[in-house]
Amino acid sequence: MKKILVTTDGSKYSQKALFKAKQMATEMNCEVTILSVVNLWDNIYTHNMDVKAQLGKSEMERTQAILKEAEEIFVGFEGEMTTVYKVGDAVDVIVKFSEEGDYDLVVMGSRGLGAFSRTLLGSVSDKVIHHINTSVLIVK
Repeated sequence: MKKILVTTDGSKYSQKALFKAKQMATEMNCEVTILSVVNLWDNIYTHNMDVKAQLGKSEMERTQAILKEAEEIFVGFEGEMTTVYKVGDAVDVIVKFSEEGDYDLVVMGSRGLGAFSRTLLGSVSDKVIHHINTSVLIVK
């Protein structure tokens, strides 16, 4: 059975990627994994550890909500679908997870929620396509 990995950050483009992945997986009888990557603000330097902990908690809650929305998109999908989150740098996590999971295709939105979302191709999707050995479908 073919395996599709679809990434989501809650942006409108990743929502479109979820719909596209559902369509493709239905047509081709594929297994789907939905991945969201959490940044726990490890690169923020503060003396107040409570602030850092609260930022991490907020990020985890946001990621859980994103995955719940993704599951709702897949309501009625008759194939196998799982959701997972990983902590770390989005590019590194997506590349490593897709290669370790032996996915046939990675589906992702062209732009995410990052600060430079107006660029032609988002920095995460751009970096992923340059570092991954798996085929990638970028959805606009």
